[in-house]
Amino acid sequence: MFLVVSVFLGFSAGCATTPSGRGGENRRALRSIPEIPAAPLRADQAVVAAFFAANGIPLSDRQIEQISPLSSPQGRFDRNAIRTIAAKKDRLLMVVKADERFLWENLGNNLLLLVLLPPDIHYSPATTAAIPVAWDRQEHVIELLDGNGEIQTVPEEVFFARRAPLKHAALCLVKPGKLSRFEPTREQKLLLADFWFDQGFYRRAEATYNAIQEEAPSGDVDVDALVGKGNILVRKGRFPEAIPVFREALALEPDNPRILNNLAFCMLNGGGELMVALRHAAKANRLDPDNPVILETLGSINLRMGDAPAAAKYLEQAWAHALKRPPEIQIAIMDQLVRAWIAADRMDLAWQVAEYRHRAFPEYRVPKDILLAFPALRRPAEPLPEKK
Repeated sequence: MFLVVSVFLGFSAGCATTPSGRGGENRRALRSIPEIPAAPLRADQAVVAAFFAANGIPLSDRQIEQISPLSSPQGRFDRNAIRTIAAKKDRLLMVVKADERFLWENLGNNLLLLVLLPPDIHYSPATTAAIPVAWDRQEHVIELLDGNGEIQTVPEEVFFARRAPLKHAALCLVKPGKLSRFEPTREQKLLLADFWFDQGFYRRAEATYNAIQEEAPSGDVDVDALVGKGNILVRKGRFPEAIPVFREALALEPDNPRILNNLAFCMLNGGGELMVALRHAAKANRLDPDNPVILETLGSINLRMGDAPAAAKYLEQAWAHALKRPPEIQIAIMDQLVRAWIAADRMDLAWQVAEYRHRAFPEYRVPKDILLAFPALRRPAEPLPEKK
């Protein structure tokens, strides 16, 4: 249930029925109310599941737990998990400014929004999730669907009085081609460009990065757009061409660890000076010491330079910090760690990492050089024991 302070959230409960009177000058509502799942979920999990299902994306129990773990406080969502799950279904997760104009227009457009409400007029980390389903301007109330399947009403002036950083903020899932109708901000255009990049649509990503740059103030360079274009070159394997792009970005932001790492990685793979690459990676590591991607770059440079023990040290740190990262990042780190231990003549440690990698991610092919060192990895892997 909503955390109610009588002065702020003066809710009156009602049953979850379709709001009446969608049209008219004084009332707008969704065409139908999302269905709250009957499964015994926590209220915030239930409303998130309903939000996704109404967008055509039914969530599994595992996905619900990823977005809103039972161990986390009520109303605390993992945005990265939402973004990843949405992207797999060709949706962008957007934070929109659901002010008076936006909410009124998009209730009429049947757009589903997910909002977080604090317990009173002040900002609080304790929030309650709800879906706005109707706005009655004549009665001056907004109707909200909660995770218990009940419709609550809140005075409109109270709803719009949320304090920063929640003020007017709402989450929505949008098809990439429909973003333009929201008059997207620069940040939302960057989100779209990154979406196209992650999906492998590099021409669309580059066109969006170019559009962002064109809209920058005269004479200014948009660093994020520049880095995005460099990342496209990296994804295409055109490392020598990416080096000057990241150098230009680094000149604008010399203490940006992401740019430092990207430049070092391109120099490692594109024929650059390794000692310069090592300095860039080491500085990135000082600025962001627990980033596994930076640690992997640092380890790989040391491995290329022939210092296998130092490479193994950095790669072990990278692995330790990558356990919650996507499988592709974990696997890249483990493969490099195997190579480092082989180069250090520690076949026992190399085998331990290689066997774990094979058993933990059997669906990912083992590289040929590692198979050559350990032919036993060609056999089907026995699964790791389940965690209790």
